Parts: sequence; structure tokens; C-alpha cells
Amino acid sequence: MNTQNQAKIGEIEIMDTLCIKIKYPAFKVIIPQLFTPALIIKEYTPVPYNPQTPNAYSQNRYKKYTQSMSASDKKNNNYKPKLTAYQRFDTDNKQKYELHIEFSAPKLVFGNSVQETGEEYFEATNSQLKRKLSFMGIEVSEEALRKAITIKAHIAKNIPLPHPLNSQDAIAGLYKADMGKGKDINMREYRNGGTSLYFYATYYNVIFYDKLRDIATPRNKSVDKDKLKSEKAFIRDNNFEQEILRFEIRLNKQTKLNHFLGEMLGKKIESITFEEIFKKEIWQKALLKTWGEITNIPANQLAFKMSNTPDEIFDEMIKTLNPENKTKAHSLNKTLASFGLYTIIQNKGVRWTRNRIEKNWTEKSWGRLSEEIKDTATSLKNIPDLNAVGDIKSALDKFERYNWKTDK
Repeated sequence: MNTQNQAKIGEIEIMDTLCIKIKYPAFKVIIPQLFTPALIIKEYTPVPYNPQTPNAYSQNRYKKYTQSMSASDKKNNNYKPKLTAYQRFDTDNKQKYELHIEFSAPKLVFGNSVQETGEEYFEATNSQLKRKLSFMGIEVSEEALRKAITIKAHIAKNIPLPHPLNSQDAIAGLYKADMGKGKDINMREYRNGGTSLYFYATYYNVIFYDKLRDIATPRNKSVDKDKLKSEKAFIRDNNFEQEILRFEIRLNKQTKLNHFLGEMLGKKIESITFEEIFKKEIWQKALLKTWGEITNIPANQLAFKMSNTPDEIFDEMIKTLNPENKTKAHSLNKTLASFGLYTIIQNKGVRWTRNRIEKNWTEKSWGRLSEEIKDTATSLKNIPDLNAVGDIKSALDKFERYNWKTDK
């Protein structure tokens, strides 16, 4: 019988999915027919552009070639990167080729995304990537992969939740939050019976979900669409005493990734290589930056408070009042308004509260309340946060790599 061991703690954390690009001739196509359509490299032969034959290339004058895991690969737990090659033309009308390689580092190394890779796994990841590409008809050196430019990154943290806290409870609490219009978040979803929560922007998504349940969820309803049979077996054969909350940020375009990293590191980033991004400092700072963007919003601070009785909340607000101000009429009005803000945000969440106020008054009304909301959050600073909020912050601060092992 398999038993769950105590989580093994390491020094590094997890980078999950990356997409890197390499320009020809840093790679060679050995088996063109593995791509759809066949990727036959033409050695920089000028091709005159004929606008009367639009079917050959798109309006942007490029052609795309793809290769990914087949049904047989998934059935046999043969994880492979997703490849997309682009054939374009430069200003001299010469053909240029670029290969985009998208892959999950943990799946390359471990065959699942529950166990976590870290900085010390870079060489193993790079070597395994080279090996997988060779099976896909691509010849490339480890050095070329090392220096490949990162164009997309999914940075994640698996957070084991102390019993009896579960992922669904944690997500229910996080659901009350809002990223704010200033962050260009335009949609939020609460799916799969409360097991996944999305904050969407065009190229910057923040996701919280139940990692173990997601692996067992059918592909069309899951967050991770590239699951292997081995992952489901890994979950089935191990007794996980703690549920795992997955916190993931997805930077899905090179310009957004570079801008995000530049803000985080305090310098301009024009490009970052596979080797450079595979660092603990970057992963930890990225997740802490995003978590800070969520928790530093005063309205979210109110949403994340533990549910106390109305009299406890009201008494706490009264305690923070300056004794001299208690005799002033506006002091009572302000305290009652603060109590109302807290109550409605606690019950309905920040986004619902903001939308209802802006709909029934003006779009500027919510902004005018910013100081009142900030003061309310300050007055309740001694009210504890939800357990999940503390657990997430603690996991990000410690940034320990958990690796689940089993004994036969």
C-alpha cells in the first residue's frame, strides 16, 4: 500500500510552462513530415510575392507548421513539447524560419505537474528537451536551447493547504477579490463547482485552482489541457493528506512578459533567455508581485477578513476612533458608512459592490470611496485574514520546493 511521506523540502520553486523561440539555422529539421504541413526548409531562396495567390501565405506573408502530442503519445504517457514553426519573409524577400517550443518543465522531468522542478533542474530540463526534440525530428544543441528567447511563461506555485482547509474554501474566499480596472482585468470566471478562479487580462492571466481535482477533471473542463494518463495514476496511487491550491500567473506574449519582468526587476528587459528565466529569484518575485497587486488593494483587504459577528466588527471600528472625534457628528456617519462597506464587500465581494455602486450612481463614485475604503481596512487591521490568505503569503515567502514521494 502506498503511503504519503512528509513533503520533501528543497531550496527552489517551480517554473511550469515556457515557450521559447529559436531562429534557423540554430535548429535543423531532420524529419519534415512530422509537421503539418511538412516543414521543408528552403535555404534563403528569394520568392517573389504574388498577391494573386493568397492561399499560399497569409496576408502577413507567413506560413505556419505545427507538431504536438498525438493521441497515441497521450495514451502511452509520452509527453512532448508543442512545436510551431513560422516561415516569413524579410525586407529582401528572403525566407526566414523560426521555431517556437512550448513545454512544461515538470512534465518533461517527472511526467507530471504535481512534483516541482527548480533551478537545480535546469540542466536536466534542457537535456530532456533536446532529447524530446530529436524524437520530433528537430536537431538542436543544448547551447542553442539555453540561449533561446523566452516568449511566454506560466509561473506557478503548488500550495499544500493545512487540514482541514481545502481548495474550494480557499477559492471561495479569493473569489471576493478584484484586480481593479487599472490592471486591465476584464473578466472573471468561477468554474467547475468552485475549483478554479480566473482573473483575465489580454496577455496576463491570474489563476487559482484545485490542482489535484483538475488532474482528475475531463480535459474539456480542466485548466491544464495537456494531462497525461501517468498524472492521473500519480494522483490515484498516492494518498494526499493535504489538498493543493495552485497559484499561477500566465504571461502569454513576449512584450507583456518583458514589461512585467522590467517592472519587477526595475530595469528595461528587451528579451530574456531560457537559461536566464529559469531562476528562483525571478519566479518568487513574479508571484509575490502578483500576490501583492491583489492583497494591497484596500477593498480586497476587507474581502479577505475572517467573518466576524457584526457587533465584533462594529466594536473594532469604534476602538480605532480618535476620542476627540467621537463627539463630532460626522464620526458616527463615517463609522456607519465603513460598517456598511465592510458588510456588503464581505457578503457580495469587491467586484459586485463596485459594479452596483457605479451602475446606480456614476463611474467615478467608486473612486471617490477609495479613501473611505482605505480607512475602513486600516480600522480592521487587527481582524485576522482568511487562513488561505496567510497560507499563500507564507508559501511565497518561504518558497520551498515540495516533492511528493511514496514508499512501496
